[in-house]
Amino acid sequence: MTVQAAPRILVVEGVNPYRLLAPFLGIAAESAATWEDGYLERSPMVAALVAATRGELRRIAWSGVPTDAAGLRTAVATLQAELAATQAQGRPVWLLSHSLGSVIAYLALAEGEARAPVEVFISLASPLARPPIMRWLAQFHPGLPLAALADTLHAPERLGVSRWLNVFTPWDPFGGPIVVAGVENLSLTPTPSLPLPTPADWIAAHTLPFRTTAWADLALTGASARNPAQ
Repeated sequence: MTVQAAPRILVVEGVNPYRLLAPFLGIAAESAATWEDGYLERSPMVAALVAATRGELRRIAWSGVPTDAAGLRTAVATLQAELAATQAQGRPVWLLSHSLGSVIAYLALAEGEARAPVEVFISLASPLARPPIMRWLAQFHPGLPLAALADTLHAPERLGVSRWLNVFTPWDPFGGPIVVAGVENLSLTPTPSLPLPTPADWIAAHTLPFRTTAWADLALTGASARNPAQ
């Protein structure tokens, strides 16, 4: 299925999970290094959405280091500039983010004055759902309101977003359901390797939302997701 208007698709990555995943999967360091930039951009999920929408893909590059205060702040500003430029062109935006990238995306939307019409904001494995993680991050980023985000998040319409789809998996320590009015939460169910989840399962759960295309049709059709948090 395709959507009518070709959007500009802005991709914001988080902390690169392949740096953690490689030892568990036995991937050689040099092989894992090829994923250190663009892991979300090159994922099956993004490829499926780009093909279906015929959108123009752009990645907001940054270091991916969670304590990089300057890099994270610059990424927010870069995304705001992309949104303003797209607004000037009258083009719609799809905003795809993973992990800490969803925090960058949220800040750019919440703080920006000029916003493109964001048709869809997709957050994958987002720590916005984990207040303790947001408070931990806040100590490294005193110039950003991360501690406040642990307590209060704006609804999609306050962000200039027509639709916010949050995709997560059970037992992901870094992501979960975002309990905010108007946010659609979609829970994916991975298969554990043992009766109880292992560290490898935790990492697999954190990456599953972009490794699978099973939910891509939901994003494209606009059907309401089941919200297990409500």
